[in-house]
Amino acid sequence: MIHTITPNPALDLSYLVDKIKFDDSVRATKVMRDAGGKGINLSRVAARLNHPTVAMGFIGGRSGDEIEDILKAEGVRTWFNKLGSSTRTNTIIQDSANKQIRISAPGSRVNKAEIEALRNNIFNLKAPDFLALGGSLLKGMDSKFYSQITKRAVAEGIKVVVDADNESLRKAVEDKVYLIKPNQHELERLTNTTIKNFSDAINASQELLEKVEIVLCSLGSKGAILISKEQSWLAKAPKVAVDSAVGAGDSLLAGALVAIAENKTLDDVLKLAVACGTATATSPGTSLCQQEVVSEIYDLVKLEPIH
Repeated sequence: MIHTITPNPALDLSYLVDKIKFDDSVRATKVMRDAGGKGINLSRVAARLNHPTVAMGFIGGRSGDEIEDILKAEGVRTWFNKLGSSTRTNTIIQDSANKQIRISAPGSRVNKAEIEALRNNIFNLKAPDFLALGGSLLKGMDSKFYSQITKRAVAEGIKVVVDADNESLRKAVEDKVYLIKPNQHELERLTNTTIKNFSDAINASQELLEKVEIVLCSLGSKGAILISKEQSWLAKAPKVAVDSAVGAGDSLLAGALVAIAENKTLDDVLKLAVACGTATATSPGTSLCQQEVVSEIYDLVKLEPIH
């Protein structure tokens, strides 16, 4: 079981257009409505891989209700805290050349009582295999929120996974979470290094193993690395026609956690992770990967052991 926490989710509206034009009317050829946010994307992909998952966080208003309806229709169990204000709506405009304009709206403001209710609600369910925290915080939330959740979860023997940036990621390492999933730029900021290739990413990731058990680093179209204390692997992603990279990193993490929860070997963990991330990159807007596409790409992922 994978539980995900998304404090600041979004209803993602993707408009597909022939050409993006300014100061003129543009007709959409297709409009897609999806539930969005790092943790929510992770849960959506886990459900598509037939793995049980629960999505948590704050939702509110009609957009929040729509997010919950979308998730339930996709087989994701929900355990949200409801707010009086509406969940934000994000807009993605994508043209036929796969160029995008992404507009990320601000979230609501929450008070101390609402934050405390969420903090307690997270631990009201039976402990999961993994507790995944990701994405931005709402206004009013302390920057230490993830750390507070992490410390309690670790004390209760729950494996914590953090997909964040800057101070939240740095604090996650200090709190000795089970797994972190930085991309190239996040890993550079975390380790104060410049990463130009796989070798740089491997060296930077290995420095973190004194505090975390697994570093899963996404290097975009190049592939990904999985670094652990027992063994490490490098995966080169197959070349595909990229439609939209939105959610690819979240899908990568979902594939990895599902594989670990199902006791796969670490090479299979990375292989499924890269297959999920790559499959999502071939999907339009924020629609994420489909299991049949993941299966097709899985056999095309090339692995190399890291010694």
